[in-house]
Amino acid sequence: MTDKQPRIRAKITNDWVDYPHNDLPNAAWFFRERIKRAFAEKERTDGIFLDMMACVTMIAFSLEGYVNFCGAKLLDGKPDEWKDFERETVREKIKAIRKITGIEIDWNKRPYVTTAKLVDLRNMLAHPKAHKAEPREWIAEGTDSAFKKMLRDYEPEWVKIISEAFIDEAYEDVEAIWNSLLAAAGIEEHESWSGGSQGFELIDFLPPEN
Repeated sequence: MTDKQPRIRAKITNDWVDYPHNDLPNAAWFFRERIKRAFAEKERTDGIFLDMMACVTMIAFSLEGYVNFCGAKLLDGKPDEWKDFERETVREKIKAIRKITGIEIDWNKRPYVTTAKLVDLRNMLAHPKAHKAEPREWIAEGTDSAFKKMLRDYEPEWVKIISEAFIDEAYEDVEAIWNSLLAAAGIEEHESWSGGSQGFELIDFLPPEN
């Protein structure tokens, strides 16, 4: 039986800052490793595509989290500008950071060229809508078996985009963008980590409860 601890009055301090953008790339990394192992060990099942969907989503959310963090740091003390920034798309937010910092961005080359597909996938998965096949009717020549296989193997365009190669490219490019934004904004990496101080300070002891 343990000794009963005395009751005390204390001043509690919880000066902690949580940056969720740290957790999102951790989740992306976790799914990416699972996907790589599954392909390497040839354990491809229907479930692997669900991991791929989750991974792409986490990578896209990481990009948005990174951009929001840099924007918040750069616009600290400017609530009106931050309000306008916060309402913009990820691409427009990056343009705003470019305007502030002078960072050079080429939307037609990696790593930034990847953002278009990534953001489109993110928006599609976050706000799903019906996608009708295109084209929907045409004349073809072949065998009955060939036509059945073609229709059986049909995949929407967004499904075709989500591949192991795209996941690797998107993950690497988003991390490259993150590092370039930090450098352009003059932010040290440790400033982006969650953390702070916690503790309590004894004021006095209280009488035991009856």
